[in-house]
Amino acid sequence: MNGAYARICGWLATLALIGGGCGQLLGLDEYVGVDGAGGSGGAMSACGDGVVDPGETCDDGNDTADDGCTSCTVDACYTCPGTVGTQSICVAKKAGELCAAGLCDGAGQCVECLVNQHCSINGYCFDHSCKSCEDGLKNGDETDADCGGTHCSPCAQGKTCETKTDCATTFCVDGVCCGEPCDGACLTCISPGFIGECSAVDKYGEDPSYGAGEACLASEGEACIGNGGNCLKAFGQPCATNIECSTTRCADPDMNGSKTCVKLVGEPCALPADCYTNICTNSLCAM
Repeated sequence: MNGAYARICGWLATLALIGGGCGQLLGLDEYVGVDGAGGSGGAMSACGDGVVDPGETCDDGNDTADDGCTSCTVDACYTCPGTVGTQSICVAKKAGELCAAGLCDGAGQCVECLVNQHCSINGYCFDHSCKSCEDGLKNGDETDADCGGTHCSPCAQGKTCETKTDCATTFCVDGVCCGEPCDGACLTCISPGFIGECSAVDKYGEDPSYGAGEACLASEGEACIGNGGNCLKAFGQPCATNIECSTTRCADPDMNGSKTCVKLVGEPCALPADCYTNICTNSLCAM
């Protein structure tokens, strides 16, 4: 009831001008006085007013959900001592106490599990939820379906991994379980069609016009030569000798006074100077 009307009713009652029907007199059916009849200056009770009223199991003085008392009903993993006419003080139940969905976690939440033993055989508890190493899914802290992580068996070669302990091979390379260390700058374990097998990065890996266009792992401006060796200077990089170049040829085709790593006959080109012969025909280096 509006506070102003409540004061009017209280004033009229004090002057004995009206009896217990103030609410009806003013057309305010919701007005209820402290004596339950109306007209003595009382106000309507409400959930969240900090006083447990008949029909409420708790009232902590707010309308915040999941804080122990939600909509004046005690939450599953809380106790809210208090009697009618007092304010509830809610306390979370101890971890392990039963609740509708499983167990209380000690912080007021009802969860499925607290430890692995709360889950079925071959199951494990992860973030208070039961997971399985035999459900065909990648869940929990598994790195691939039903393998890896801290609970399931190590993954087979070619499966996804984060560290070597995720792999039965003990080699986690490029994010997959690899059959060998595969730690060369121009080696990879994720070549299309060869996932999990160590293979050489395509020749001139930094150039999309060659192979899969995979980047050389050493540093910017370098490239692989396609045989699994170390990174060498990429096409177009300044050079002094052939052995510096991934293209295997260091030359100054257009005679501008600067040697660079250039391409061989039969390889893709855009300009004559791309080729050590200084001839580019139909987008290929020619003699």
